[in-house]
Amino acid sequence: MIADSLRSLINYHEWATQRILGACMEVSEGDYRRDLGLDQGSIHDTLNYQLNIERRWMGSYLNDSSDAAEMMIKGRDSLAAALRGQCRKWRKVAAEINSTNLDQAVSIVGTTGIKCELTNAEVLFEVINFGVLQRGKLTYAVTWLGVPDPETDFVSYRSSP
Repeated sequence: MIADSLRSLINYHEWATQRILGACMEVSEGDYRRDLGLDQGSIHDTLNYQLNIERRWMGSYLNDSSDAAEMMIKGRDSLAAALRGQCRKWRKVAAEINSTNLDQAVSIVGTTGIKCELTNAEVLFEVINFGVLQRGKLTYAVTWLGVPDPETDFVSYRSSP
């Protein structure tokens, strides 16, 4: 049951990421790149931060750091494509989860640099939680700039066709 719920939440994460990316693409280039007072400054820097954290966690989850090196993607469309690709990777991971591998522990470094061990299930919950947090910040920014609310909450996801 937890595996099914996690798969649903990872699918939600992908759906909501698509929606926030769509809203971010409606913002002018100048507003997209300027410091809006977000934790990472601009919308672009916030999206890069999200991608890098998720890549690091994916490396921990898979015990493979070959794809987890921090990078800064400059192009707007390239960054959106990379985030979409990261969501597809999480969906693939979620498709393979079961009650046995959910309890396996992995070493992870949190967003503040704290190292700890989490189960695979906890890592997936952290990915979902982190995505909700980042999308909330981005929603605030884009709506402040006049873009309609992309409505990325779970209830909207569940009630969408």
